[in-house]
Amino acid sequence: MKYKTVLVFAFISLLINGCAWMKPHYSDEEMHAYLFKKYDTDGDGMITKAEYFAFIEQRFEKMDLNGDGTVTKDELYAGRFYTYLPELALAVFRDSDTNKNGQITKNEMVKSEKIRFAQMDQNSDDMLSKSEFLVNDMREFMT
Repeated sequence: MKYKTVLVFAFISLLINGCAWMKPHYSDEEMHAYLFKKYDTDGDGMITKAEYFAFIEQRFEKMDLNGDGTVTKDELYAGRFYTYLPELALAVFRDSDTNKNGQITKNEMVKSEKIRFAQMDQNSDDMLSKSEFLVNDMREFMT
């Protein structure tokens, strides 16, 4: 009886605390499919340049937790992007911090993402197919 009480108490404690320390574990395929859908806002199976950069701007706004126009590593670590996709978040921060001052501006992030988009757009049509997006994503963020 005492064992059941302890188990029930432990389960309730986990629910009350919101299990913030538990994060979902996605396979690479699931992660890429999720990201592709986030970028492809009209759901047509292609990510246009406009969709890509609209998403990048939204991502920056969410990363800039205090709204001062820069993202520090502390803000990065405290945000959802890092919580759910730490390797990707670190790679984006690393690539965007072009002056290596430990923080990024929206201009820095957009500039580095322009380079990334051009690398992914293998046929230079200003759109990314799922295969262009996936191939680059795997190559760029696994290093």
